[in-house]
Amino acid sequence: MIGKQVLATLLATLWAVAPTGRVQEVRISPTGDETEIAVITSGDVEVRDFILRDPARLILDVHGAVNELPDGTFEGIGRGGIVRLRSSQFRDDVVRLVFDLARPANYETRETGERYTVRFANPGGTFEPWSSGSVLAGTVAMQDRVPEPTVPGARAPSAPSMSQDAGGLERITVAYDSASMLEVLAGFSEFAGVSIVPSADAAGMNVQGVDIRDQRWDTALDAILASQGLGWRLQSEGILIVDKLEGIRARDTLQTETRVFKINYASADSVASTLERLATPNRGQVVPYLGANSVIVTDAPSVVARMDSLIRNLDVKTPQVSIEAKIIFVDRTDVMELGIIYDLKDLAGNSINDVIGVPDPLNPGEITNETLVDLGGSSVAVLANANDRVLAPSLEILASVAFGDFSLSAWLQALEQHKLSDVQAAPTIQVVDNHHARIQVGEKTPVRVLDAGTGNTQAQATVQYEDTGIILDVTPHITNNNQILLDVSAERSGIQTDIPDVGFTFLKQIGQSRLLLDDGETMVIGGLTLSQVDRTESGIPFLMDLPVLGALFRTTKNSERKTDLIILVTPHIVD
Repeated sequence: MIGKQVLATLLATLWAVAPTGRVQEVRISPTGDETEIAVITSGDVEVRDFILRDPARLILDVHGAVNELPDGTFEGIGRGGIVRLRSSQFRDDVVRLVFDLARPANYETRETGERYTVRFANPGGTFEPWSSGSVLAGTVAMQDRVPEPTVPGARAPSAPSMSQDAGGLERITVAYDSASMLEVLAGFSEFAGVSIVPSADAAGMNVQGVDIRDQRWDTALDAILASQGLGWRLQSEGILIVDKLEGIRARDTLQTETRVFKINYASADSVASTLERLATPNRGQVVPYLGANSVIVTDAPSVVARMDSLIRNLDVKTPQVSIEAKIIFVDRTDVMELGIIYDLKDLAGNSINDVIGVPDPLNPGEITNETLVDLGGSSVAVLANANDRVLAPSLEILASVAFGDFSLSAWLQALEQHKLSDVQAAPTIQVVDNHHARIQVGEKTPVRVLDAGTGNTQAQATVQYEDTGIILDVTPHITNNNQILLDVSAERSGIQTDIPDVGFTFLKQIGQSRLLLDDGETMVIGGLTLSQVDRTESGIPFLMDLPVLGALFRTTKNSERKTDLIILVTPHIVD
């Protein structure tokens, strides 16, 4: 017993009525400062319109009609913002008109009897009217070539319905119950606007049981061909060759193509080293030509086409990053010294000289402050705190007292000193993304290295050089969300001489880090505060420890040193 659905399908197939409408002519003419497209039809038809971008196309679907235009493609229209016109029998009762536009346009439509018009702003000057003409009576419409269903309930091959893919490729929905490969390829050729040439083996195949929904047209074509053991190869002229996979491989084996790729932003040798991994073993060749920053490729056409696509993705303009750094070094030193020196002598003039200048017995007529013992007879000479004095005192007070045959002199020495050293460096450097950059403001300091040698060999002296000064090393990387991943090292260094035994040392302040920053954001990569306090007391034993009075018999030295180091960086993305 035949089911109701099958019966309904049989009745629809038997009683199907052929479309009564006709698309007879297309006219393009100027109307003031606008371009007018007029579609001349006959019969009961309905026109639906929409526009596509990238590239710009105006689509008119005439429902309930067959195509009677004299040609499928009208090249070289080139007027009123219209580049060309393509027409096709999109489905059994739908004629599709595709107008390739010079640029996207806002348009208005109007329907008057058997005339459907579209108007939009004319992007060029005045132009001559254009007409597609009409075909002679008896022209066979495209729907006559569509095969009838071969079994009850089977669907005739349906042409694709269209939507736009995010990557710019149109998406289609197709269903084939029983169709020849020629019909399938013809539908894809018209839909995608490409030329397709099948081999004899491919042309004789049939496609059955295919139902693809909302896929990119190239993905859908790959799937249909793969189910039949077929593949396709794109020639340099833009023609798709469809053949069995063995035939595609054989063609690639026999054919080679040589192409020169001009590299604009990347280096030719780095691009060539990447492409060498894609080349056909023992056949393909990739040669960098550094003189013109180009890469010469010789390989199968399909391989060269893949390399072409890869180069377009690799050879892109690389953004640059400007890095501003600031190195701040502050050195503060506070010194306070206070001491009393005593000198006791008798009236005979004998002395242990270390404070008051006296005649030098070895050089008559000269005064000396060297330590000198000059005693004769029963004389007294005493010094206190003379070996631990305040260096370069800012204040000296002398008090001298004579009693009997003796004189007592006392010096009060005092010093208070404040030192401030503020060093600021602001190096700026600009570098291409993912590349290392270095800036140095300073000098190369020579270091003499002595090799003592072994056995009978003589000592050898060599000179090495150390970089000193302000040094900035950076390697930036720009992320997809326009943040900056920064590897940075900032250094302030110098040499300190007059070091016993060694002769000199290197003083360095270094900050090294990896940061993730926003464009224009400032961050501290290094901060150091060092505080050093020194206190020294020296004086006469026992007396310096007396309460209150002990300050009269000792010298006190206080020293406090504070150093601050701050390193800041600010990156900027340069368009």
